Amino acid sequence: MTSLHLRASATALSFLLLACGDPSGPPGDASTGEPSTTAEPTTGATTAGPPTTSSGDTSSGDPGAGDTSSGGPGTGGVDVDPRLAECLRINACEADGGAPIGLQACLGHALDAPWAWATTGQARLALEAMDCKLAASDCEGVRACTPAVEQFADACADHPFDDTCAGDTWVFCDENGAPTAAMDCAAAGLGCNKEIWAGCGADPCEFGVTEATCDGDTLVECDASGLLRRIDCPTQSNIVFVNGMEGEMVYSIAGEVCGFDEMRGSNGCIGTGEACGFFSQACDGDVLETCAGGRLSRRDCATLEPAGQGCGFIQSGPFGGAASCGLVAPACDLAADEACDGGVIRFCDWDTPGEIDCGELGYSGCQAGEHQGRTVAWCTP
Repeated sequence: MTSLHLRASATALSFLLLACGDPSGPPGDASTGEPSTTAEPTTGATTAGPPTTSSGDTSSGDPGAGDTSSGGPGTGGVDVDPRLAECLRINACEADGGAPIGLQACLGHALDAPWAWATTGQARLALEAMDCKLAASDCEGVRACTPAVEQFADACADHPFDDTCAGDTWVFCDENGAPTAAMDCAAAGLGCNKEIWAGCGADPCEFGVTEATCDGDTLVECDASGLLRRIDCPTQSNIVFVNGMEGEMVYSIAGEVCGFDEMRGSNGCIGTGEACGFFSQACDGDVLETCAGGRLSRRDCATLEPAGQGCGFIQSGPFGGAASCGLVAPACDLAADEACDGGVIRFCDWDTPGEIDCGELGYSGCQAGEHQGRTVAWCTP
């Protein structure tokens, strides 16, 4: 058996997966895919992947942004993986007036993104806020995505243990009516709306009334925020909870195309294989097989990015028990602490211990701090 591990960015989603050679599923009832409870989390140290590209422009005042010929922060004549370069840039931007989250939380976003369809609450806000930061062209744009929560105290006063829209800002409030997280939807070119819950989006709809449609292999549906969501069926996963004789079971739905879903009675993400009459999930080597919309769906995890993914069963977190694609036998843990040592950041680069010399990339050095209960590190502008 092989352990797989996924760690979300700022989302609090942390997955431990167990991959088995038996294509019928994990230890337990092979016919139902009953999750095993024997796996242990993988942990490890902290290195940068193979160098490929970088960017930077000192004239803009934004670390890692602009003309690569300028030799500004993020270049220094050293190439780095594009996603790592973006995470270095985002954290350096946050270090100047924002709140750095570290490299691993940023890198882990790529592993959480396929579960956006199933993610709700504050974890969903964190996913969308990271999308906003990755799309930002400068430091001002990066910091605008997540404004300081303290300014939304009045908005939360009437929404304890709830979320709300403060203008175009999506805000979460704790049980005492204090703000805990915020995303400026406008920074992502979107607006904020609340129906059952709040969220960011561009196109309004009526939850429970607006019918789901297909735009090629993209499912367009109305969620409980009263906003249309676009779900890429070949890459996105969802879950369903089924109560039975064995208790509550969790099944993943990983479709291939958008079409009529016989199980939900509307358009959805469905498979293209033989007919199936009930939810099922299995790993056939690196291929994730689920019953999606009345048809078997096969998703080849080995073709997904980041590279090195296989098929396994989530052992913990909100999706525990569901089959999923994930990183195979990582040599480090994205939930572990990062470190800053003499200008060098030591971190987990998805699944490989790594280090990056901030000075070689044109940054002034590195710094460490606390974020969500662990030590994170970042290059300083």
